[in-house]
Amino acid sequence: MSMVRWILVVVIAMLIGFFVYVDMNNGVPDHLGVNDGLLAPCPDMPNCVSSQALPEDEQHFVEPIIYRTSVKQAQLNVEQALLNAGNARIISSRLGYTHFEISSDFFGFKDDLEIYFPEADSVMHVRSASRVGYDDLDVNRERVRQIRDLLVD
Repeated sequence: MSMVRWILVVVIAMLIGFFVYVDMNNGVPDHLGVNDGLLAPCPDMPNCVSSQALPEDEQHFVEPIIYRTSVKQAQLNVEQALLNAGNARIISSRLGYTHFEISSDFFGFKDDLEIYFPEADSVMHVRSASRVGYDDLDVNRERVRQIRDLLVD
């Protein structure tokens, strides 16, 4: 077998292995949700942001989002905008909390976006995390920025 063919076989095998790995690890995590008023902490990787991370944790911390409508209206606005974008689906939703699964366009990577509206507060807490990979190239941070822009405007 020529060297070029051998390299091609190795590359194809690696790509198949990569897609099998992504498919196997793209299931919905079972540790998400609100527990005692807190979203799950971010793992020790730069592929997650949370408004409940410590402010000193610059890798993971994002500011909570302040909104000026009712909880119900703010939650509906976010849900509608994300669903209209076409790459999100709601995993669970109840008044004050929504868990989205968001798929990337090209590879189909899945991220989890959680939005939590504590009672009697005009603040929204967010956690956005990639399911696979180490770095997300700031995709999750950008997603939170877009949601902030949606609610502030």
